[in-house]
Amino acid sequence: MRHTQYKSRNHYVLLNQNVLSAFCDSVFETTPEHVTHICSDAQGRGTVVFFQHEDRELVLKRYHRGGLIGRFVKNTYFYRGLKKVRMWQEFELLARLRDLGLPVPRPIAARCSKTSPFTYQGEVIVERICNAQTLAELLCQQALPEKTWEAIGLVIRRFHQHHVDHADLNACNILITAAGQIYLIDFDKSHIRSARDHGWCQGNLSRLRRSLQKWQKQQADFHFESRHWRALERGYQGAQSLPARVTHTAPAISR
Repeated sequence: MRHTQYKSRNHYVLLNQNVLSAFCDSVFETTPEHVTHICSDAQGRGTVVFFQHEDRELVLKRYHRGGLIGRFVKNTYFYRGLKKVRMWQEFELLARLRDLGLPVPRPIAARCSKTSPFTYQGEVIVERICNAQTLAELLCQQALPEKTWEAIGLVIRRFHQHHVDHADLNACNILITAAGQIYLIDFDKSHIRSARDHGWCQGNLSRLRRSLQKWQKQQADFHFESRHWRALERGYQGAQSLPARVTHTAPAISR
């Protein structure tokens, strides 16, 4: 994937040249008539805006701090060089994962705005995965067949085979389309590990299982059972005959 870098006033911008051929800072200034949906992520660490730009369905994420520090410093970060800002790293990682053929959203643009010589704020824009719901949303509505769980495990295994450590693999960061395609999203703070280090793989899976168990406790009709997790583990261990797509009876999707 070809991308280029621009500077405009206090803004540094990365653009996917396969999508946006020229500098277009206005893509970050979403207007009400173009916005289709606004939400916050599950941990409150970002505002997500679904919008249209030049007939494309896009998603803009503004980076916010989570946890205790986020109560005092909402969206400002210490600047340690352009290559180390969060939106730059997420954009470049997504570009690399796309080049590897992994199912992630296509990165469109990233912007780092210097608020002082030592601080910055920023956003990243990716292409929207249309007709999709998160795994958590689907499980609040229906049970998924074990083949779907196996396919999820196989997708996670593909990322791990490329040493991709997803920093927050949870039930909200797995998307399943109405056609059964599976994507991982939200790669903030994620990175590619050394080929010699594999202990983090189990950590990814454990985080996902804790997420599912948390949803199970909070939602009375959350369709997750131990047999589903066993099916995911079967897929992860290498069910090579699994199809690239899975099928399930999908409800109407408004995401």
